[in-house]
Amino acid sequence: MSKGYFISGTDTGVGKTLVASILVNKFDAIYYKPIQCGVDKFGYKDSDIITKNCTRKTILSETYFFEKGLSPNIAADFEKKKIRMVKFKNVLNEKLKKKIFIEGAGGLNVPLNDKLLMIDLIKFFNFPVILVSRSQLGTINHTLLSINLLKQKKIKLCGIVFVGDDEPETFKTISKFGKKIYGKKINIIAKIPFKSVINKKSVEDMKTLFGVI
Repeated sequence: MSKGYFISGTDTGVGKTLVASILVNKFDAIYYKPIQCGVDKFGYKDSDIITKNCTRKTILSETYFFEKGLSPNIAADFEKKKIRMVKFKNVLNEKLKKKIFIEGAGGLNVPLNDKLLMIDLIKFFNFPVILVSRSQLGTINHTLLSINLLKQKKIKLCGIVFVGDDEPETFKTISKFGKKIYGKKINIIAKIPFKSVINKKSVEDMKTLFGVI
C-alpha cells in the first residue's frame, strides 16, 4: 500500500464517502476531508459519517468548512473567504503513523477558487487516486474523461471503484478504453452496491469486496 490515497469521483454524489468509510475501517486508517461544503439531510458532515460508522479510524478536521452545499469556490465566495493551497501544508508535514485516505469534493474539475481546481489539490498531495464511478448510464463518458485528465496531469491512478448495479459490459468498456487512454491496465478495485444511508453493518460487510490497492 501507498502511504495515502486521494478518493475522488467522476461527479458529486457518486459514493465517495461510502468508499472512504469502507477503506478507513478496513485499514484502520486516517480520514481527511480537506474541504467540506454543506451537510447531508441529517445534518452530518462527511467526517461525522466516518466517525459514526467506522469502528477503526482516526479523523483529521476539515481545513475548510462552508455552510452551503455548493462548488467550493462558490461556497467560499458566499462566506467571503478564499481557499488557499498553503493551508493544506500542515497535513503533509504531519508524521502520519497510519495510512491516510483523503476525500475530495465533487469531481476532478471542480473549482476551488479563481485559479485552482480539485485536480490541483490532488497534485499537491501527490497520492495515487482512487476514482469512484457510478455504474449507471453516462458513466462511460464521465469515467473516461476523468482517466484522461489524470493521464494529462501525470497523476497515478490506483484504480476504480464502481458503485451501483452490476453492469459487466459497461465495466468491460471502461477497462478497454481506459487502458488505451491511460496507457496501462486499469485496476478495478471493487464493485459495490449504492447505499443511500451508510451504516456500520454495510461498511463492515463490504470491506471483503475490495481487492488489492
